[in-house]
Amino acid sequence: MLFDNPVFENWYTDSMSISRNVPYKVGNIDKKKREEVYKDVPCRVYSTKRNGPSWKETAATAAATDKIACDVSVDLKAGDMLMIVRGGRLGNDREPERYFAGLPQLYYDPVGGVLSGLEHQEAVLLMDEVIK
Repeated sequence: MLFDNPVFENWYTDSMSISRNVPYKVGNIDKKKREEVYKDVPCRVYSTKRNGPSWKETAATAAATDKIACDVSVDLKAGDMLMIVRGGRLGNDREPERYFAGLPQLYYDPVGGVLSGLEHQEAVLLMDEVIK
């Protein structure tokens, strides 16, 4: 766990809420709805790759592919919708940015996380928003 090493105690400066599609039934019909499964998870957005606005026939869009790091204990899955507040753990109350998570990659410490405390997971994020 990254917090076990005091050098990296304040590494996760951002916070995120994780929502995913969960199944439910209405009578005999199977449906899915997006439901928040985690709230205020410590994380860090890094390696941002933001493009300028893209013009289409009906609207302009903004897209980005950023990366996120969080603890290995977080149940992050591909397709999860993440609402991330940059600087949220530092008291920043900005509007959250909406992303969708790619397949997470877990990085374990070779000796069970007891030496460096650098265990974490990373995922590539996609943001594709219509500009209002």
